[in-house]
Amino acid sequence: MKEEKQNNRNREIEDNAALDRILDACRLQPVDTTRIKNLVHDKIHNERAARKRRMRRIFEGSFSAAACVAIVAAFGLSYFSSSTPDLSSASMRQLVHAGYKELIVPAGQREELTLPDGTRLIANSRSRVLYPEKFEGKERRIYANGEVFLEVAKDRRHPFVVESAGFDVRVLGTVFNICNSSDSTASVVLVEGSVEIDMENDRSIRLKPNDKAELLHGDVTSLTQVDTDSYTSWTDGLLYLKGMPLSRLTRTLSEHYGIEIKCQGSLADVRVYGKLDLHDNVDTVINSIREIVPMRITRSGNSIMLKP
Repeated sequence: MKEEKQNNRNREIEDNAALDRILDACRLQPVDTTRIKNLVHDKIHNERAARKRRMRRIFEGSFSAAACVAIVAAFGLSYFSSSTPDLSSASMRQLVHAGYKELIVPAGQREELTLPDGTRLIANSRSRVLYPEKFEGKERRIYANGEVFLEVAKDRRHPFVVESAGFDVRVLGTVFNICNSSDSTASVVLVEGSVEIDMENDRSIRLKPNDKAELLHGDVTSLTQVDTDSYTSWTDGLLYLKGMPLSRLTRTLSEHYGIEIKCQGSLADVRVYGKLDLHDNVDTVINSIREIVPMRITRSGNSIMLKP
């Protein structure tokens, strides 16, 4: 009996000890704040690092796309620039690629054409004109070397520009004559409307009807009032002289027929009046002049000399 009681007491002691161990385990332990701070700091750092990696991937993707756009834009700009070359110096390959056509007039002839905008153009002997198959952009731009007469179709939103030797003629809708000579001289004669001559030195000058601007190496040297018929009659195959010095007449005929015609001595200052038919050949024209001005004519190959 005593032994049984002792066993019960031992089991009770063991149970109490086990219960104490369980209760001890359940009691709150001291909080390790340093460890918790380190864990929180690590978590924040990792989240920031992950966020930076995501932003970097987004930025790199955006940069790649922007780079592609920039490359395409640069290529497009390059292509556009190459498609509108400097007309005075571009090769025929560049001009054809840009959609430009070329008109070259043989010596002693004239050519007339209508440009895509309806502008009427007459090119004199030995002239060269470059013009597009279709006008696009803000300007209607052509190139002319030699002598060209234009009746420009009106379009105030798209100015018409004639690019020439060292200067540009800018118009809206007008009638004018532009002439370049082989000695770097040029002239612009305004029949009606208004034109502006833009020179390479950033100067410009505006012409009124019947104004004639003379240029040397692209710079205006004089501005006078003239009878425009004297400068536009060639469009009808005629040349009105009206006191033209023989030296200037021979130079004009040289340009027209593509041969060398010179006058000697006192003949240079002789003024000639009348009218010449440029449909005739050069020998017929020279003989017509001899009927007005007494002279001797010598010819050697492609050269004609007028002597007193």
